[in-house]
Parts: sequence; C-alpha cells; structure tokens
Amino acid sequence: MSSGYYCPRCHSSKILAYNDHIECLDCHLNFSIEDLESDIEDDNILAEEEKSGVLDAFKDEFKDEETMRKFVNSLSEDLLEDDE
Repeated sequence: MSSGYYCPRCHSSKILAYNDHIECLDCHLNFSIEDLESDIEDDNILAEEEKSGVLDAFKDEFKDEETMRKFVNSLSEDLLEDDE
C-alpha cells in the first residue's frame, strides 16, 4: 500500500512511512512528514540526520542558559542589522 510519499533526496518510492516521518530504504535518510507536506522545495528539505548535524555544530553555544542567551542575542542583533 503506497503512502504517497517519496524520498526528497534520491526520489525513491521505497520508503517506510511512520506517524511523523519517513525512512528511505535506498539512501537510509529520515525526513519529517511536516517538512514533506510544506511548501519547501525537495532540494531544500533537510533530513533529520542533517538537522542533528546543524544542531551539534552549536552544542557549545547551548551548554548553559547564560551562554545560550548570549548566543541568541547575538543572532538577533545580526538579523536586525540585516533588516536595516
């Protein structure tokens, strides 16, 4: 029975569909169903493994509440500068 989903990375229809994500049996990546049903183009949808990699890159920034607050404030300042 087809779920109607396919892998946005390798375009395989060999997937396992779960309640909140799919798993590709060809490239072995997992994708959020919420992302698949969004307006995001296939090329821009990140696999769950890729999302974890991005968060891991910032793990030192989230080691405690004060460091996290400084990091978020820094990002906010950068975004505000871009708007000007």
